[in-house]
Amino acid sequence: MAITKCKECHKEVSNKAEVCPHCGVKSPGLKMKDVIVGLVVVGLIAFVAVKCTGSNNSDQAQASTDCNADLQCWGDKNVMQATAQCKPRVERLASYTARWTDGTLEGKFPKFRWLNKDKGSLTYIGDKVEFQNGFGAYQAHVYECDFLPGQNLVLDARAHPGHL
Repeated sequence: MAITKCKECHKEVSNKAEVCPHCGVKSPGLKMKDVIVGLVVVGLIAFVAVKCTGSNNSDQAQASTDCNADLQCWGDKNVMQATAQCKPRVERLASYTARWTDGTLEGKFPKFRWLNKDKGSLTYIGDKVEFQNGFGAYQAHVYECDFLPGQNLVLDARAHPGHL
């Protein structure tokens, strides 16, 4: 906790105080300079966000069409939907229980390939799950999930013991 002077009565007050205990002014430690700096920072962030995402609709449509033909672009674009749809299907492949071993910043499906390029369907692949066996031990598995992005539809899921 830092001590600052009240913007109104100039007596010492905590910079976290909501009201000055001496004169009752709201936000006694917050000066107009602080408000202006905050607004400028928010404005810069908004400006950068608009510049980074701003393009006209025809550019976006062309980029989307180009992305459908590029495996890396199409796979990266749809990995979040595939993960949401495929994760429960992979878990249901376990005879007993399944536990995920991926880290916070790791994806469950780090690899993918075309299932049918003409239809835009992909097979997402990973090895970040362990299935429990009848003795209670866990065994690492490689899993595949066939996914149709346009419809958010899981076509099939498979798993077998091992690592990638």
